[in-house]
Amino acid sequence: IRAQKNSVVDPGIPMQGAPYSSSLGNLGVYPFKVEDVILTHMHFDHVGGLVEFPARRVFVHEVELAAPYAGIWSGLLETVELEVLSGDQGEIEPGVRWMLTPGHADGLITLLVDTGEGLVAIPSDCVGPLPEYFEKMELPADFDGRETLLEQWKKIRALEPVRIIPGHYPPFAP
Repeated sequence: IRAQKNSVVDPGIPMQGAPYSSSLGNLGVYPFKVEDVILTHMHFDHVGGLVEFPARRVFVHEVELAAPYAGIWSGLLETVELEVLSGDQGEIEPGVRWMLTPGHADGLITLLVDTGEGLVAIPSDCVGPLPEYFEKMELPADFDGRETLLEQWKKIRALEPVRIIPGHYPPFAP
């Protein structure tokens, strides 16, 4: 996210290192110019790459810090300046807000970024398992956590974002 500060969202896993850093470089953003890291949740595939960003401010919701899997990252979190988010919503900086959207993880947040084209939502793994489900607002009846996810999707859609950036799929227009 390019705003008042350059922020990376969910840096991924350490093995992504060179491809990840070169992708940032292709956008004119180099890891040493990243000031903040925002973790939508603390699953391994979203947090491990934090090793590339020591001494940065790192935003994460308090619910995620209390999750059983958070302990795995305690050593890594000691290398950063932790900014703990609490409540249901808030602002990281002007034009960059967040809201709690549990379902995939209890402390998962969706980022809301104001752009010249309109609102961009970064719901990470809240939108899944396939974006087609989000588009149709349907999940299989036996999908674990179905009602919770559908409730979060309604919250996101009500904001009328012009673009959705899910955690593991290409961006799309809703």
